[in-house]
Amino acid sequence: MADVERSKAQADELALRAHAAAEAWGGAGQEDVDRVIEAMAQAGTEHAQRLADLAYEETGYGRPDHKAFKNLFNSQFLYEFIRHVPTVGVIAEHPSRRYVEIAEPVGVIAGLVPVTNPTSTVMFKALIALKARNAIVCAPHPRAVRCSAETARVMDEAATAAGAPPNLVQCMTEVSLEGTDALMRHYRTDLVLATGSRAMVLAAYSSGKPTYAVGPGNTTAYVHRSAADLGETAAMLIVSSTFDNGTPCASEQAVVVDAEVAGRLRSELEARGAYFCNEREQAAVERMCFPQGAKGPAAVDIVGQFPSKLAEMAGIAVPEGTRMLVVRPIGVGREHPLSREILCPILKWYEGSSEEDAFATVHALLKYGGDGHTAAVHAEDDGVIGRFANRMPAYRIVVNETAIFGASGFTTGVDPSYMLGTGTIGGTITSDNIGPRHLVNVKRVAMPVRSWREAGLDEGGKGPMHFGPPVASPDLEAFVREIVERVMAHG
Repeated sequence: MADVERSKAQADELALRAHAAAEAWGGAGQEDVDRVIEAMAQAGTEHAQRLADLAYEETGYGRPDHKAFKNLFNSQFLYEFIRHVPTVGVIAEHPSRRYVEIAEPVGVIAGLVPVTNPTSTVMFKALIALKARNAIVCAPHPRAVRCSAETARVMDEAATAAGAPPNLVQCMTEVSLEGTDALMRHYRTDLVLATGSRAMVLAAYSSGKPTYAVGPGNTTAYVHRSAADLGETAAMLIVSSTFDNGTPCASEQAVVVDAEVAGRLRSELEARGAYFCNEREQAAVERMCFPQGAKGPAAVDIVGQFPSKLAEMAGIAVPEGTRMLVVRPIGVGREHPLSREILCPILKWYEGSSEEDAFATVHALLKYGGDGHTAAVHAEDDGVIGRFANRMPAYRIVVNETAIFGASGFTTGVDPSYMLGTGTIGGTITSDNIGPRHLVNVKRVAMPVRSWREAGLDEGGKGPMHFGPPVASPDLEAFVREIVERVMAHG
């Protein structure tokens, strides 16, 4: 652990450097910006596997091949989406309303980086920050300092080589909670992008700085009896919930399946490497995941581990080639710890006796640690899909697709992002997929669409209002009606 004073001193030094860099970068034109982020994306692509290997070696979480995919997603794939997004000068025109929107950079961004995605998160936040003409200082998890710092170095060097000022992308190497807090609270820090534990997100919101943050997932999929191909559904569930050994919050944590197709879906999952634990084995898995009991925290050493390692840790025997462990909690909530979000390839299985019963279970799982994040539905019945989307407390509803790739925008039309807002019900300020447009201030330059004289005031500021009697009039309903009529008359 870094010395606290050294960590705080480094936070101060990097924030000041970032401010100077942001001041210089703030005057860049759109062509310059796009040239620089293209170079950064190319560098991220070229180093994707090396940085993935470094992340795995340092943290021991996930899978190197999947981490390489994350790096490619957050470099080349992200770039292809944001390359045409305007972030300089006039970014929108509204001729009929006679106003234009002009983008201005935010300034210096503090980017909190989780241990589960230490290189891809740096790439993602660096690209969207510089696309919006900002500088960023990353604060990594203590267990991922080397790989996060190396990724920041690669991104900054690529930007500088393409003509950007140095120090637009920096990373703390003297990491402590106090140092990260000092960075977020620094007088030169303008905005915080927080990805990490719930405690870190709360600290970010307590920093006094504008903050975009993400929350936990407990992402749940519902498989309705009308699902077209249960084999394909099973394949999607396994691929998504085991992606990077279950570390993404948008990967399926649980599945709720209609009872009448549950047997068939189970067979399809087992044929693809899912291992359903019996009662004794499930108890062992629960002890492994929650060694302090139902009210204690989840064990850190299970995060991002291969299912064979998890089985060994739990003391159970599983067939060679097992790709996930499946457990069957009998309920949802504090008395059923396995119903919580567990960032490893352990899938929770529930059966619903009816649509209403299944909906209630999905809803309960999302409310138990996944408010506002992501839910998936597999069905061909449009009515079911509509009812599910309307009722579930999740702001990404993925239909007949993997939750991880659908929610992040790889296989769907939503904005590609590795920061998925959970909205106010999830304790965050937005439900959007965060991107460069969230990192600009928008200045609105407005021309008149009607004369000020329509307010009924003379040049001395006195005179009757055209909009009827004062608000204090007893006939308030008539007053409001007249205002609405006049506004509507002006279109």
